[in-house]
Amino acid sequence: MLILYGDDQSKQVQGDAIVESILRTSLEPIPVTFEGIIRLDPEIAEHLTEGKDICVGRDKVKVRIVYAKNITTDIVQDSQFIARKIIALYSQTHSISFRLKKAVFRESVSLSEVYKACGASTVIGKDFIVSRFYGYQGDVPSEQIAKICQEEGGVVCWSAEDNRVEFIRINTMFNQKPKVLLPTMADETQRSGFLERHQVPAYVSIDKAGGIITGDFSKPRNVCFSPHKNSAQLHAMSQVLINAKEVPCEFSPDINAGDLIEIDEV
Repeated sequence: MLILYGDDQSKQVQGDAIVESILRTSLEPIPVTFEGIIRLDPEIAEHLTEGKDICVGRDKVKVRIVYAKNITTDIVQDSQFIARKIIALYSQTHSISFRLKKAVFRESVSLSEVYKACGASTVIGKDFIVSRFYGYQGDVPSEQIAKICQEEGGVVCWSAEDNRVEFIRINTMFNQKPKVLLPTMADETQRSGFLERHQVPAYVSIDKAGGIITGDFSKPRNVCFSPHKNSAQLHAMSQVLINAKEVPCEFSPDINAGDLIEIDEV
């Protein structure tokens, strides 16, 4: 995997120094993470420390190192060597992984403004207005933002084409043109209506007059109360993505979380 380091990320880690590298995209408020184990030498050691930026992968996405620890590797060719294990998060959003030093309250602002108020530098594509964001001292903003996106029936994902984060609704996601077409093949199916009804609750709230507002009660589910929500938000909160299948495929660096694939016309 391509790993670039240095003050301007112009130097490349040699392939034989990379013990392990994992680049992961996900439909979460911090959409890109990198985990790696790199053999240490004096030249790169100072650049693989917490707070440093590196660029990784085919798209040279910039990530900020938030964890670095020296380890002794297993015996390789009758010898051991010192390596550094690092974890890095998408640089434009890494700050929302830290606990808030002071409370952040925002009402009727864009999701971009919520990110910015919590220290992030990203601008959210396909933005929307957040009715209220209450982040108390010690809260982790990424958890609160994930709940906000769930209330709107969507997720955030990283776009490799323009290197930005954008919000996309779940229904819209499945209306995309499939990026990959796969024939029928062996897969591990995990879908279970029984488990889904245990994992995904229905929600209720109350209006200003004290009346009950209900969400999706089309199936028997656990019921949870959530204040300050309208009917549309309550229904959206029960419409979530669930891991239903695991499909083996070839190495596909151009496939990221949020892309659609088609398997046997499904």
